[in-house]
Amino acid sequence: MFMREWKVFIICCCIGSPVTAQVTLTECIEKARNNYPQIKELDLIREAEKYDLSTASQSWLPQLTISGKAQYQSDVVEMPFEIPGFDFNLPHDQYSLVGEVSQTIWDGGTTASKKRMLQADADIQSKQLEVSLYSIRQRVENIFLGILLIDKQIAQNEIVIKSLHRNRESVQAGIEHGISYKSDLNVVDVNILNYKQTISALESDRKAYVTMLGRLTGEDLSQVKFAEPSMDLPIDTAALSRPELQLYKAQLQQIQVQRQDLQTNLYPKLNLSLQGGIGRPGLNMLKNEFEPYYTVGVKLQWNLGALYSRKNDIRKIAIQKEQIEREQETFLFNTMLDVTDQLNEIHKAEDVLKQDQEIIRLREDIRQAGEEQYKQGVIMMTDLMDMIDDEFNAKVTQSLHQVQLIMAICNLKNTLGQQ
Repeated sequence: MFMREWKVFIICCCIGSPVTAQVTLTECIEKARNNYPQIKELDLIREAEKYDLSTASQSWLPQLTISGKAQYQSDVVEMPFEIPGFDFNLPHDQYSLVGEVSQTIWDGGTTASKKRMLQADADIQSKQLEVSLYSIRQRVENIFLGILLIDKQIAQNEIVIKSLHRNRESVQAGIEHGISYKSDLNVVDVNILNYKQTISALESDRKAYVTMLGRLTGEDLSQVKFAEPSMDLPIDTAALSRPELQLYKAQLQQIQVQRQDLQTNLYPKLNLSLQGGIGRPGLNMLKNEFEPYYTVGVKLQWNLGALYSRKNDIRKIAIQKEQIEREQETFLFNTMLDVTDQLNEIHKAEDVLKQDQEIIRLREDIRQAGEEQYKQGVIMMTDLMDMIDDEFNAKVTQSLHQVQLIMAICNLKNTLGQQ
């Protein structure tokens, strides 16, 4: 039952063609990451950031504005007295066409602050994507380690079949000398067929799984050999390199940029403007005719309204910063709990593997003694087949425990963010 649950948990590749290359777990993880459709979003985020920064920089370019106006006034300015030789008569209909060029001299750091905000936003998006892509690593590891487990199971089945063939030859010789029965030969043949049937099922599963791994990596892996990952210990449990930590760092950096932006809002803005146009009347209100004109000036803007909400804005930013820091602390706390649990799983798997070695040694001794006992007529062939099955199951269990140890080590490295 446990073996069946394990097969559901893992996913694997195919077998059959001659091995022409070897691939490691790290290579599969990297290929799957580069092949994942979401990885293309990283380039899109950077490209959008480049355009946004270019747009922000354009605020330093001269700004051209063109406006026109035609209006009719119900009343106009009139002189309360008459001046001989001077006719003062403003029209009720007035027209103007004006072009204005404005150049920022100093924006109080607004443009620089906007650029920092854009960069911080893009950085957060990239880090969030990295966190999402990190889950691919676990999926590939499950698939890869499943391949190793099935390979070990197939190898154990093939070893047992060879052992059964040797026993079959012994039984065949016994039949010829009249010391064995035909039914003993049938028992051996049935067991050989059972193990061959198991190999066929494993190869069929492996063939189906390789398609899935191939889709993840974007490559044909039917011709490769899968290298067993290293089980080197100890692992530095103090070296934590998870992408979530980079995300928290980017979020805190964004908070700092927002705090700087509050200070920028307090500074005045200084612009140089050149205005030229034509209108009736022009700048000389006393002339009732179209005439061109221009003005040159410096404009100072200082919005003191930001002072009203400054304290509340600062408090809000402080709260946001504290929330991120608490989330980071919680993540670190839970991660270290996982590390403690996974270290315990590794130690447990190591202890179980040591016991497997002794169990297999004893099962081999029992099977060898059973072969001699059968030759002497002390036990029946079915008893010997049970001994062979017990030895096989012990070796398969050892293979399972070996893969479980590798998986426990991989899980610990995943938790720590280590390769």
